[in-house]
Amino acid sequence: MTYFTVVPRRRNETTAHNNKRSFNPHVDIIENKDLFALEFDLPGINKDDVKISVNEGVLTVSGDRKREVAEDDEYFRHFERAEGSFSRSFRLPEHVNGDDIKAAYTNGVLSLELPKREEAKPHTIEIK
Repeated sequence: MTYFTVVPRRRNETTAHNNKRSFNPHVDIIENKDLFALEFDLPGINKDDVKISVNEGVLTVSGDRKREVAEDDEYFRHFERAEGSFSRSFRLPEHVNGDDIKAAYTNGVLSLELPKREEAKPHTIEIK
């Protein structure tokens, strides 16, 4: 089993490009013999507001959740869902093929498939 290294980010730090607070969406990391699968909970975020990049062995998923609030005669407002920018970064294991990452976005869940290089996959050795 190989572990991803999660690049730490301080909770509720403000981003450089605005004064909104940041948040860290939850992510599940699953490994099988062929690939790693990452699943991010991003409810209420449009897929066009999510960016995925790989740079020098670091996978970064970032984006922005905007709160749509109508200005009207509402008397009481109470918000618990986080808004603002997010960024999650992971140092990829050396045996992950960063050029073949696949992404899908369904029902507020971003799914990434990170295939392992062939030489890293389990195999058997024949005895002669």
